[in-house]
Parts: sequence; structure tokens; C-alpha cells
Amino acid sequence: MTDGYDPALRRLALALAPPELHARPGVYVGVGGPSYETWAECRLLRRLGADAVGDTVAEAAAARHCGLRVLGLSLITNAAPGDEDE
Repeated sequence: MTDGYDPALRRLALALAPPELHARPGVYVGVGGPSYETWAECRLLRRLGADAVGDTVAEAAAARHCGLRVLGLSLITNAAPGDEDE
């Protein structure tokens, strides 16, 4: 799926976000959930370009299939386990 998240809505959200939120665009990777990813899974996803991992990609795909414009906002609540070298 390309352009799952509406580019105009993404630009608007970033333009309106207060600086203290530290809003930034990123790559959201969907996994089956709910679960916490292992250290190895997090390392793999990070190497593939993931900035955040969650389980709501199916909902976004369904909304796009219905012709809806979609904006995804993620509040990162836990840091992934990582490699000490990174």
C-alpha cells in the first residue's frame, strides 16, 4: 500500500504541532499484536528503517480501502530494547 496516510493531512499536522511535542515524520511498521517485540525483532525492524512499531496498520488499510483520508499519529510510550552500540 502506498500513500496509506494522506500527505496533505501529514503536512498540516506537522505544521500545527506545538514545538514541545517534538513531532516529526517517521516510518511506522505494523506487526501483529498486541505484543512487545523482542530485542532481535526491534533490531531487525530498526535496520529495515522503522521509527515506530505498532499494530494499527490493518485499520489504516481498511480505512483507505473505504476511500477515507487517513492520518496516523503515534504517541511513543516505551522505548524499544536496543543495541548498546547504537
